[in-house]
Amino acid sequence: MDLVKEINDFYYHMAMYELQVMNGNDYYNGLSYNSLLYINVMEQMEECTVSKMADVLKITKSAVTLKINELVKQGVVVKKQSEKDKRVYFLELSPHMEQIVGVYDQVFYKIERELKEKYPQEQLEMFGDVLKTISGYQWRDMQDD
Repeated sequence: MDLVKEINDFYYHMAMYELQVMNGNDYYNGLSYNSLLYINVMEQMEECTVSKMADVLKITKSAVTLKINELVKQGVVVKKQSEKDKRVYFLELSPHMEQIVGVYDQVFYKIERELKEKYPQEQLEMFGDVLKTISGYQWRDMQDD
């Protein structure tokens, strides 16, 4: 098995799925792919703030602020002031966008059901470990060894 080919094939199919979802209906109302990537980051991050996003994305806080303000104007993101520290604003998806993301994620629930029917738990746990290993790489920092 050529793992590099299989990983590239997986990435290709994920990219195709995302483009089909973006272009195939009105779910995203013309949001750019860049906006969708911000939404994906926000969805995965607990207590998301502009500063946390800037750190994770390794870009300036002002660049993140510009993008978040655009997403707020589009009704995609909501800023909620922290109860503990009034200087802090948490970023959340708007209720409408949460619903849309839920539709988008349905394919993953379908995949999970099918995998559970096809493979024993031990193999699924190993697959999960493999995914964690792949996800753990600092792709931007990688150099040819």
